Amino acid sequence: MNQKTADSPLVSLVIPVYNSMPYLIETLDAIEKQGLSQDELEVVLVNDGSTDGSEKVLAEYAAKHPNYRLIDQPNSGGPADPCNKGIAAVTGKYFFVVGSDDVLTENALGDLATYAEKHGSDIVLAKMAGLNGRHAPGSMFKATKPDAHLVADRLFNSLTAIKLFRTDLVTKTGAHNPTHLRIGSDQPFTAACYLVAKKISVRADRPFVMIRKRDDGKNVTSRPRTATEYSDLLTALVDVIIEWTEPGELRDGVLHRPVNGAMRKTLHPRFLAVDEEEQERIVSEMQRVVGPHFNDAVAAHLGSLERVKARLALAGRLEELRALIQWEKDGGKPRLAHDDDGFRLDLPEGLTRQIGVELLRDVKVVGVARLEDVTVESGVVRLEASAHVRDASAAPDEVALRVRRRDAETSTDYPVRSQEPATFDGAPGARFHVELDSGDLDEGVWDLCIVQRFGDEELENRLGRNRSELVTDERRLLLDADRGTETGVAYFTKGYGNLSLDIGYTLLARTGPRAVVVGVIGTGSGRRVALLRASDPESLQITVTPKGGSKEVGEAAPIAYLEGGLVALLVPEDIGSIRLANAQGVLERPLPGTITFDGEAPRAVGTLIDSQGVIGTGLRAARSMARRAGIRRPRFLQRR
Repeated sequence: MNQKTADSPLVSLVIPVYNSMPYLIETLDAIEKQGLSQDELEVVLVNDGSTDGSEKVLAEYAAKHPNYRLIDQPNSGGPADPCNKGIAAVTGKYFFVVGSDDVLTENALGDLATYAEKHGSDIVLAKMAGLNGRHAPGSMFKATKPDAHLVADRLFNSLTAIKLFRTDLVTKTGAHNPTHLRIGSDQPFTAACYLVAKKISVRADRPFVMIRKRDDGKNVTSRPRTATEYSDLLTALVDVIIEWTEPGELRDGVLHRPVNGAMRKTLHPRFLAVDEEEQERIVSEMQRVVGPHFNDAVAAHLGSLERVKARLALAGRLEELRALIQWEKDGGKPRLAHDDDGFRLDLPEGLTRQIGVELLRDVKVVGVARLEDVTVESGVVRLEASAHVRDASAAPDEVALRVRRRDAETSTDYPVRSQEPATFDGAPGARFHVELDSGDLDEGVWDLCIVQRFGDEELENRLGRNRSELVTDERRLLLDADRGTETGVAYFTKGYGNLSLDIGYTLLARTGPRAVVVGVIGTGSGRRVALLRASDPESLQITVTPKGGSKEVGEAAPIAYLEGGLVALLVPEDIGSIRLANAQGVLERPLPGTITFDGEAPRAVGTLIDSQGVIGTGLRAARSMARRAGIRRPRFLQRR
């Protein structure tokens, strides 16, 4: 056994190994590129009775590197024992466990340890990526965070030990991988460390570990699991959570993982594959471990069918539980019905009588609102959207758009039009159009919601986060068409990405070009000149969009710049809007109606435009129109 040379390495890398060829060599070769010296890095290799040549490769690498240690032992029968032996042997300030078929990316350990030192982290979650089609967890890796929250940042969705841990967490907790667990043995270990850590960080800026799906299908995680195995994992994980938390919001939040994971999977149709005596033992253990802590907040982690199964199990109603799971195994699909008393799980009549309708009303009702398209013309916001209730067997009786003033009780409902029935993943719903005039709204921020009504019951969902690919996230300016001035902006909120209106720029700083279309003048021969007034017009990228054309792809048009911020464009008859872009954003301006003349037509304009040609013609035509109408010339038309 080789001994390390450094008295106190910064990081200890633990690699449990059992028959990992040919992947093991790639795993070991990556250690040389971790950005740590031999004094800073200790490598603990645990050979768990390999027989495929892995044992020889480990011996060779350990002999070549003085900072490697090799622990040889007979096969233990599972991953838990070699992990425990390796972790117990580390002497580094931090340790990291990696699978013998996985690969650390370049400078992963050095980068993670430096980050932990800088921020005082007890644990650093390292983003993973899959090899050979392996799925890598992602919900906790939305952003890099030096101080993440166990529940809000979904850290409990990742209970693998592939993380950087401060070594003294193990001393504080006695955390270990339970050796009786064939699957998920690292979950109780990681949970204990999580719950005593003072600061947990997340590194999401790049992959640090590549986790592999083996070609031979021998990953431990790929093997079929029994109801007994899931039940044992449930017990071990809940016991750790109860030991290291107090009753309250945090405990209820982290119980999501074992309840929505191991408990839910225990009560799948695999439950019927074990004999009745084992079923009784599993339910009894579930009552003992989960029962005292299964409140409404914990139940909310489960879907409708799973919630009913959980309550039957915790009430010891084995006969009804078996009947419900058998119905599911036979192809039964959970659907929600609605009657005068509200939503309930829609089951066959005989099964409903056996379980009791009151228990079937303990369901999870999830409204879904999807933004299909949005357009803004002046101050009018036109929406195309759809709505349904997930797994419902009935469409809503009525749908409406609710515009709610943020941080206030004020709201207005707008009826929808062109409502048509539609089906979404087997659930009936509605697709519809609705429009609102932003000029009707007072100054402030207004959030847009879709309301579905089932009898007297309402479901309200924010609109925008769930949207089609047609809907881009750019801001859309709201205009007062009569005055040609901006009144605010339609935008998607940061984070959740929901649609809101800021009337008067009370929350958001104004961005994008400042420009208005002051008129469109017909110059004869089917030609039109559009006149714009803009701030710093020469900084704009100006294109025109045909009617019905893509708003993201514009066409170039002849342009001339005038004094006082005026711009003239030659626009064909089929052009419907002008698109203006600068470094601050994009603005889409619809073209108003063309001004025509009685009597002598203005002189036709050539294809090329300059300020002495078409602009002069257009301005003279506009002044002539003003004189004939007997009105004072607008300021932008006055001679300079």
